[in-house]
Amino acid sequence: MAFVEWLNHRGTNLEAEYRNKYKRLRTLAKTKIEHRQEEYWDEVCEDIEKSIKNNDPASAFSIIRKLKGGSKRVENMPIEDKNGKLLVNSADQLERWREYFCELLNVSSTVDPCVINEIQITTPSRSELERQNAQPSLEEVARALNQMKSRKAPGSDEVTADILKAGGEPVIKWLHEMFTDVWENEQAVKEWSSATL
Repeated sequence: MAFVEWLNHRGTNLEAEYRNKYKRLRTLAKTKIEHRQEEYWDEVCEDIEKSIKNNDPASAFSIIRKLKGGSKRVENMPIEDKNGKLLVNSADQLERWREYFCELLNVSSTVDPCVINEIQITTPSRSELERQNAQPSLEEVARALNQMKSRKAPGSDEVTADILKAGGEPVIKWLHEMFTDVWENEQAVKEWSSATL
């Protein structure tokens, strides 16, 4: 605002007065910003020191990474048990995660049988059934391969999506043959059902 006033009074008798006011306020703002930056760094250092004193180096390094601009890693976040006690041991943290997800996903509920009986079962149209029962086409395999994310970790077979994509038409045909065989025999490869974390 002071800068605008100074610009609005350029060429008038009051220009020097508004320029001095602007410079004075700019210096004051700069001083306050520098003071606040100092306070901020003191607070950050105190947080890091407090984490180290509480035997929580993961939180300390998390703060440092955040300052550095690194990504936030969830596995280094402090975790509390049900009573609010901080868990510093990895085994305790894993157990708490297991406990949390068991409670979250295994909710006991009762459903009124009348509600279940009111659910109407619709049968799909003939064209939809034909579409669902049709074997995968070459185009579907090519489209699915293109939609796979690049630069991701390979599965148990150590083959990445990048390698499959680089194979071009021969790989698409090979995959199509394999998927067609699985489709016809209605038996998937056992390794496909296991996830690698």
